[in-house]
Amino acid sequence: MSRAELARRIDVNVQSVGSIERGDYYPSLDLAMRICEVFDLPVEAVFSRTEFAPLSAQVYRG
Repeated sequence: MSRAELARRIDVNVQSVGSIERGDYYPSLDLAMRICEVFDLPVEAVFSRTEFAPLSAQVYRG
């Protein structure tokens, strides 16, 4: 999904999505919940106070 599509679905501008992705802006609880609804994921799967490990480290464990 593009930033523009996500922005449209959560009713914010594209720059806000980019700021959230970079960690420059922390969304309100309401906005965080709207983002989670778009992806049908719990908030813990989308947001964390600590940096997420790369998905490849979990998927391709040797």
